[in-house]
Amino acid sequence: MNAPPAPQSKHVIHLLYVPTVFCNLGCQYCYLGEQTNTKTLKKDQQQALGTLEFALDTFLKNDILPFNVSLHGGEVTTLPANTLDGLFTIISKHYHQHHKALTAQGFKKAHPHIKTNLYNFHKLYDLMVEHQVSISASVDLPLSLHKKYRTTKQGKSTLERTLENVRLLGKYPHYKKMSSVLYREHFDKTDELIEDIWHIHNELGYDMNYFNFMFGFESELNDIRFADRDASMTQALPDELQVEFYQKMKNNFMGTELEMGLKKHWFDEFKPSYCTNAFNCGERFFLLQGDGNIYSCVRGQGVEPFYYGNIFNDSVESIMNNGQRKIHVVHQQQGLDEDCKQCDYIHICHTGCAVVKQQRQNGKSYTCALQKAIYKDNPELYPPAQSKQHQQLLSQEYALSMHPDLSSRQLVFDKLEKEPQKNHHFILPNDLNDNKNALGEIIEKDDILRTLYSDDSIIFELESDFQTLASQILKPARTVYSLSDEQCFRLHIRRSFFTVNCTELVRNTLFLQMLSNNKVTYGDEQRSKQAHVFSYQIYYEQLQTSDAYGNEYVMLDLTALFALHNHLFKKNVLNNFFVTTHYLREYHYQKQRMNGFYHIQAINLPFQNIEFYWS
Repeated sequence: MNAPPAPQSKHVIHLLYVPTVFCNLGCQYCYLGEQTNTKTLKKDQQQALGTLEFALDTFLKNDILPFNVSLHGGEVTTLPANTLDGLFTIISKHYHQHHKALTAQGFKKAHPHIKTNLYNFHKLYDLMVEHQVSISASVDLPLSLHKKYRTTKQGKSTLERTLENVRLLGKYPHYKKMSSVLYREHFDKTDELIEDIWHIHNELGYDMNYFNFMFGFESELNDIRFADRDASMTQALPDELQVEFYQKMKNNFMGTELEMGLKKHWFDEFKPSYCTNAFNCGERFFLLQGDGNIYSCVRGQGVEPFYYGNIFNDSVESIMNNGQRKIHVVHQQQGLDEDCKQCDYIHICHTGCAVVKQQRQNGKSYTCALQKAIYKDNPELYPPAQSKQHQQLLSQEYALSMHPDLSSRQLVFDKLEKEPQKNHHFILPNDLNDNKNALGEIIEKDDILRTLYSDDSIIFELESDFQTLASQILKPARTVYSLSDEQCFRLHIRRSFFTVNCTELVRNTLFLQMLSNNKVTYGDEQRSKQAHVFSYQIYYEQLQTSDAYGNEYVMLDLTALFALHNHLFKKNVLNNFFVTTHYLREYHYQKQRMNGFYHIQAINLPFQNIEFYWS
């Protein structure tokens, strides 16, 4: 069995590091504008290693653990090989030193990652092989537009060298992926683009399953730099044409050897696992430049509303607070679009990327229609609201958290105006939107709730893979498992989890609850809810000491318990399995009775959970 991770409680972040913003190319659709023309390569080289080491050390001293440290630009490969070697070494060392903590939270990064235009790839091939660097390469499709727009700063086409390096990338022994950005002109050449996909796959030897599309958007910095260029070059693709493009890809590649890529990777950016779907990306995603400046991401790089501070001059606390606050402000400034209020997927999309909203001055995701098409193609992964009432609740929850100026009162008033014939009586407190009444604040001020909602107390083990469990109403993203009676799975629970709100351990139990996504309606409220399948309790004293984590943990083998209920798990129906203790469960319901603000925000089961399909 693999050595289990040591659970940690550090806040984790995704850190993009830009050691130089300089780029060796002069692409006329670049969102970074004049920044890529910087003449500071020598200075960048001198400070690249020191800035990264200082930043990692500073974050860690403040209990913030970067789970992904990726190199971005500009173009990172314009730095000398010895500088890159140093950067790769620092990142690998970081992953090695914090392997247990990262693995405990489900992160498996072990090697550096780099974003590159491939122009210098042949020069650095051996160095990247040595460090097992994972590569994300940017290439234009169709290739005729790469020849036209992917030029050096002197206007020379980079196509020939790029294709040579694509062929070399195909032989690269470690993880690699390519991507292309699409504008209207690219869409007009879709047939040519499809031919080039097959050309690269069959003739250049690069597996195009590992590829993804991105859709370009308007950029203020780009408009300033290239004010005299043909605006049609960067004309964004409208919603309906994005969907048409997606359908064309499905029509041409479903049933082929590239189907896996189409379904898994090609449109990854528009799925909930991507940062653009985060509720507030400023809580988790950060871009650090070699000069110490920190921005939201590559899209917000150099744009003032997305500047969070400087790692050398500002406290980590202020940088983190600025990230959360500034992203919140941008979403609020653009308002909550009427379509989003009525959308069955608002809980998945969260209305899209804050940077693109600000650049386009529009409150709605610029890939809205495409996202819906993807969600509808994958209902088991991205379930819509189950009813009109459910949708209104989801919309209300989003508005309460992201748009307190709208509040649930406004949503209720909208409903009253649309349904005047019904006798509604809603009286909501004036302080509903006070920060002190937010769920996070309520939990933070209550020692028992902090344990009840903890994300480092319960670990799910599946075939020697360990994953800490979090509350279903707090976790930033869902993980859906596929389980069967041929697998082994166990729980490891911190012993101190049982002592909270409990004076006699001998009376406490591990409380397990299984629900199914088969909806049922019951109770005085006649709410539509997940159906209960079974509940199971086992007394604390009967649990064994964890053989993976030692005396601080107890464990329970779930394999036989799930097999016993095998006949109750329906094919293609999602199951929802909750874990808590008897006394924490009792406290949750007691808190609901005592605190109305807690009740309205934690109305659904808040306990740590896993979701799975049974096969």
